[in-house]
Amino acid sequence: MQTAERLRAARKRRASILALWLAALVALIAIFLFINSPYFIVGTVVVEGNKYVTVEEVLRIAGVPEKINIFRLKPAEIKERLTGDLRVDEVQVERNFPATITIHIGERQPVAFVASQYGFVEIDRQGIVMVALKNLKEVKVPVITGVRLGNIYVGDQINDPGLANVLTYLSELDEGALNQLSEVNIKSPDELVVYTTNSVCIRIGDNQRLIEKAKLTAEILQEIAAKKMTVEYVDLNYTSPIIKIRSK
Repeated sequence: MQTAERLRAARKRRASILALWLAALVALIAIFLFINSPYFIVGTVVVEGNKYVTVEEVLRIAGVPEKINIFRLKPAEIKERLTGDLRVDEVQVERNFPATITIHIGERQPVAFVASQYGFVEIDRQGIVMVALKNLKEVKVPVITGVRLGNIYVGDQINDPGLANVLTYLSELDEGALNQLSEVNIKSPDELVVYTTNSVCIRIGDNQRLIEKAKLTAEILQEIAAKKMTVEYVDLNYTSPIIKIRSK
């Protein structure tokens, strides 16, 4: 009797174990089918933080397939591809279930365009060439005139003393002030002149006190806008800036 009972108990244990394995297998199959269902096919890619790099460019560089399961998407690969573009400083990729990917872009800020042998190049605060263009169509940052670069490529860093002074000045301006400038003219090493989009001439002068002059530029531009002043020129060569009102 005891032997028969032990056999029945053993069979029950085996049956219970088999049932558990079958239940686990069914659960795994269900999870697999659920994860791979069309419900998790990426339908929306949201791009945030971009200003200079278009959404279309971000999507092209990121290389997100039209139809891919959100679980199979590899954020690290998207980040690597995007940070390979010199215009992009940092990237965050997030999965927003069930079917949305959010790509947040931190851009390198361009500060100027400079003429080159084959057109123009866009440079950042460190003088690194971000983009090379044959023609300028839409300009959001000033063009540096009075100097022309030679054969230079994307990724190169410009080592020009005159440009270095201009970059020192431009790098201290915030985006709002920077976007109000249309041209920075290097007349000579001791004569730097800036023109705004409203045709105001700002005489920077030599390469002394460039950081201070940049801060004064931003403050004066704010004052001109706030008071709706009609200004002919601003002279920052002196300790106390001179603002010449345009005669009517």
